Amino acid sequence: MSNLTLHTNNATAYNNTSVSIIANPNVQTMSSKEIAIVTGKDHSNILRDIRTMLDQLQDSNLNPNDYQVILASNNMTAEILLNKDLSMCLVSGYNVQLRMAIIKRWNELETQVLEMVKPSYMIEDPIERAKKWIEEATAKQAVETKLVEATQAIEVMQPTVDAYELIAGKKGSMCFSDAYKYLGGIKLKEMKQWMYDKKWINKDRYDRDSIGYYQNMNGYLVEKVTTHQPQIRITYKGLAAMARQMKIELNVEDFQ
Repeated sequence: MSNLTLHTNNATAYNNTSVSIIANPNVQTMSSKEIAIVTGKDHSNILRDIRTMLDQLQDSNLNPNDYQVILASNNMTAEILLNKDLSMCLVSGYNVQLRMAIIKRWNELETQVLEMVKPSYMIEDPIERAKKWIEEATAKQAVETKLVEATQAIEVMQPTVDAYELIAGKKGSMCFSDAYKYLGGIKLKEMKQWMYDKKWINKDRYDRDSIGYYQNMNGYLVEKVTTHQPQIRITYKGLAAMARQMKIELNVEDFQ
């Protein structure tokens, strides 16, 4: 079990070596280091996934207070702190075992924070003790309800998630004119515009399409050398990621 660290709004120090949940009167956050440990993924990959997610959420009224970037002494990113919503959004793209591990960890951390508050049996005044007991029972029930709801949501999502993962694991790539046909009836120009908006592709100085930095790192797109000019192609991993972000279900039978 990783150690728990509490900070308040006026705290200035931060221990970069600790794996922690930070709590203040308004928000709790989980560290990218914690997520890496719980899921068993490399911290560098977690940071990459977080940056991609935040970039894709910029058009969704993302609140800057929902996350915090912690810099190391060399001004490089040491870790990123996410609130619960962003933590759950991040791991929604992982497999069911990793998502459940994060859900259980959040449940543990929320329970620990509740236990740090003065328990009801330590309050001498009987009326205040009764009020505190009710608050504790209500808070505990809320945590348990969230865990049940999250578990049920995973069970509902599992067939779709399995399809994404199966398709993402296929080798090879396809041209844009083939890829858009799998995406629920959207037009080719709509798919390309989405890719521009999400910075999957950009225009180079010759007004040709080029692969965006993060998508190149993620393996969503590849460049194929042709007679006239390089052609950008979508990998199966990229198609699955695109469908997931567009909330479009893919038919596994189409890829068999």
